[in-house]
Amino acid sequence: MTQEIVQFDKWIWLPSDLLYEIGKHLQSPKDYVRFSATCKSWNMKLPKTPDHIRGPLLVLPFNHETYDIKEEKDFYLRMPEMQNNILLRGSCFGWLISIRIDGVIQMLNPFTNASYDLPPLSTIPSIVDYHPEFKDQEYTVFFYNYDGSTYNTLLNRSAVQKLRLKKIVTSSSPCENMLAFGIYGEFNRLAWCKFGDTKWTDFSIPGMHKIMLKDAIFDAGKVYALNLDAELYVFDVTTSIGGITKVVPKSKDLCGITTNIHSKYLVRNVESDLLMVLRFFNCHEVNGIDYPEVCYNTEKFEVYKLDKTANKWRNISSLGDYVIVVGFNSSLCTLPFSDGKGNWVRNCIYFSDHQIDSQFNEIVGGHDVGIFNLKNGKVHELFPNLELLHPPPIWLFSQNSIC
Repeated sequence: MTQEIVQFDKWIWLPSDLLYEIGKHLQSPKDYVRFSATCKSWNMKLPKTPDHIRGPLLVLPFNHETYDIKEEKDFYLRMPEMQNNILLRGSCFGWLISIRIDGVIQMLNPFTNASYDLPPLSTIPSIVDYHPEFKDQEYTVFFYNYDGSTYNTLLNRSAVQKLRLKKIVTSSSPCENMLAFGIYGEFNRLAWCKFGDTKWTDFSIPGMHKIMLKDAIFDAGKVYALNLDAELYVFDVTTSIGGITKVVPKSKDLCGITTNIHSKYLVRNVESDLLMVLRFFNCHEVNGIDYPEVCYNTEKFEVYKLDKTANKWRNISSLGDYVIVVGFNSSLCTLPFSDGKGNWVRNCIYFSDHQIDSQFNEIVGGHDVGIFNLKNGKVHELFPNLELLHPPPIWLFSQNSIC
């Protein structure tokens, strides 16, 4: 034991330049933080924000040259091969999750070209039947009325592809322990599957259609979900039928969707606190569109932290040195990162457009992508002169860059 202490004591006095070289080989922000926290000496010598760890890429499932993009080329990942009848509905651990027009749901790693199929769209619990040979009436879908009654209707494959699955998140890269869930249907219910399953399983909870989920995340073996009234739920995926527990009750000042609040997100920060992110929109008129409420741009964000003692959400004014990324991707909070020009991105929210109802007719939507600075309250739009980007872009972190 004495000899081990002496040997470690020698490591403490490693020169700063050698520590820096070692740190450059750690591509994961989490690994870098652990490395710098080994001892006080290393923490003081190592840069707090390593310039070799880069931020998210914006995946463009269309031809880059079609649009006037002013940003640096390495800001984007071009995947024009995905533009034909493919929609992206998830981004987790360096994997994209796509839904094809034929209902195939696939995880794709664009860095390795590895792929894995999740259960198909036809097995989502609200799909009663699927007949691909019936043109324009391929799916029989049941819908909920608010009183709990249901009715069936026929939909074509394009409508089901665009509207039935709102977002898909996984607990890890594809492996035997992986779980996935999808927010689906007109009442934003939750379905889940395990690695190797052939169909999606619904959470069979009475009154589930009234909860209206806005976002959900995996955390410490559990699924946390947030509804439009800012109520927080925990879902149990260890049983065959699932279970649900309400953690945070309805808040009078945060419930409902007002005229300019359209999105809520749930994020776990690096200190293991749960954050709720509110996204505000400005609606505007566009020539030829009769419904101005579908024409929108992000105005601002607000961030709330869960006060576990009081069991309520409390507003916070800053993310400090961290960054939040929201949209179709799994909502996440990560360390600051370099933009490659000696500048540091911190206290910002990266957002992409995931308003699928507006995107349905391919007239507007997909364009509302940018970066919000919490310090000055300004929005940097990446596509300021566009009203439509289809298919919509999505943020992607490499697997090694995820906290």
